[in-house]
Amino acid sequence: MNKEIFHKKYLKFLQQNQNPLRAEKEKKYLYSKHKHYGLSSGLQDIYFKELKKELRLISKNEAIDLVKYLWNQPSHEEKSFALRILNLHSDKLNKNDMPLIEKLMRESEGWVYLDNLIIPIMPIILKKDSRAYKYLKDWIKDNDFWVRRSSLLAQNLFFRKGEDGDRDLFFELAKSQFDESWIPLIYKSTEEKKRAVFFIRKAIGWALREMSTKEPSIVKKFLDENKSRMSGLSYHEGGKKLGKTMG
Repeated sequence: MNKEIFHKKYLKFLQQNQNPLRAEKEKKYLYSKHKHYGLSSGLQDIYFKELKKELRLISKNEAIDLVKYLWNQPSHEEKSFALRILNLHSDKLNKNDMPLIEKLMRESEGWVYLDNLIIPIMPIILKKDSRAYKYLKDWIKDNDFWVRRSSLLAQNLFFRKGEDGDRDLFFELAKSQFDESWIPLIYKSTEEKKRAVFFIRKAIGWALREMSTKEPSIVKKFLDENKSRMSGLSYHEGGKKLGKTMG
C-alpha cells in the first residue's frame, strides 16, 4: 500500500466533510493543540469500515509504517485514524513494539488518543510477555500525568474480564498515587494541577470499577483498607458497582 496515495485520499475525504463549527467545539473540549476537521465519529466509522478489509490485509510492517505516517500529520482525525489502523493489527504486536507504543503514548497528551491506544493494546502485549509490566512500573514515576494515568489503565481489559493481569501490581501503583505532592512540583498553573489531580484520581477509580464487575470482594477490601488515604473521587468511582455494600 502506498501511504502517500492512501493519505491523499483520506485528506480529500476530510476536506470534503469538514465541519468548522463542530471542529472548534471539539478542539476546545479536548484541550487540543491539533487541527480539527470536525467530522463526526459516525462518519469516520463509515469511512474506516469501507477500508477495513483492505487495511487488514497489509503486513505488520506496512501497517506500522502507515500508522507512523498518519500520526505525524497535523490533524486530530489523521492521528485518530492511525490508532484505528494500529488496533486493527494489534494481534501482531509484542514487547518489541513497545518503543512505538511508548512514543505514541508520550505524544498523545490527552485521553482521546490514550484510551484508544493503551487500554486496548497493552493487555495484548502484557499477555504475550510479562516483562512488559516493567513499563507500568516505570510510567507510574513519570513527570507526565498522562503517562502515570496510562500505567493505571493499562490492565483495564484484564480487570473487566476477570482474568489475567497483575492485581497486586495495580494496587501498588494506585496506592503510590495517593500522595499527590509531586503534582505542584511539576505543574505550575492552577488548570494543569487540577487536570493532573482529576485524571489520576479518576483513573484509579475507573480501574477499580472495572475490577469490581468480576471481583467485587477484592475491590471492596481495597477500598475499605484505603478509604482514609484515597480521594473521594477514586473511592466513589471505584465502588459504583458495589452498591449498598459501600459505606
